[in-house]
Amino acid sequence: MEITEITRTSIMDRILLAGQPFHGRMELVSFLKHVFNLSSMPSADYRFKDAAGDIWQHMVNNSDWSYEYLLGKRLDLAGCADVTFLRFLDMCLHPLVLNDDKEAAAIAVLLNAFLEKDGYKLRVAERISGRAIYKALKLGEGTASGSDPDVYEVVLSFAGEDRSYVEEVAQYLKASEVSCFYDRYEDVTLWGKELTEHLDKVYRSARYCVMFISCYYAEKVWTNHERKSALARAVQEKGEYILPARFDETEVPGVRHTIGYVNLKEKTPRQLGEMILKKLGREGV
Repeated sequence: MEITEITRTSIMDRILLAGQPFHGRMELVSFLKHVFNLSSMPSADYRFKDAAGDIWQHMVNNSDWSYEYLLGKRLDLAGCADVTFLRFLDMCLHPLVLNDDKEAAAIAVLLNAFLEKDGYKLRVAERISGRAIYKALKLGEGTASGSDPDVYEVVLSFAGEDRSYVEEVAQYLKASEVSCFYDRYEDVTLWGKELTEHLDKVYRSARYCVMFISCYYAEKVWTNHERKSALARAVQEKGEYILPARFDETEVPGVRHTIGYVNLKEKTPRQLGEMILKKLGREGV
């Protein structure tokens, strides 16, 4: 096992002490069927043919097993295969389980504090209906095979003339382990790509777009393309997606002044970075 028993036990303790069921709003047996092949696991109760039956009996019907017994003894999360343990963690953060992406992001940070010691990290691997889907991956790997490798928590849209400010924000987010799309961090990724198509995909998949609005931003051909991609995603999202940050009062088509914005004359790059982290439901460095 690459995920040690020490790490597994620490994570299980964290989950059990969280004050809410690990399966969230999902029915317990349905949750477990996403992780374990319960129909192929023998029952510990002679009245039932498989594990699905005895877990339902003792956890739902009679409630005479504790979550600690279920995870530690019945399902042996401390000794199961790595792939099973990691699939369990992925499922704990799934939108079918948690109704809030901010809550999922905050829990991922707590779990990653343990996982990273064994070389793994929970990351946003794709989005379904605008919601984040997490996968536990080895450090240094991209997203899991078959998923979208171009998913970011935050994209930074800005004009080159405003780079000095934006770069400090990007550095702060990177130090805080935010998956952030900033062009200078993507030299290899962008090399050889058809940029219009690729960046449209990036902007449509990210959780938030921080749009640095200035007189320069309104004039650029490329920022106009980014803005259109961001606006298309905002319409799809029907919620908070574009986070305007203004250097001045320049009008940008599609971005109304009625949308709450940050006045950058009153915020340092670090302060803006801290605000972005809070928006993601996380704490700064």
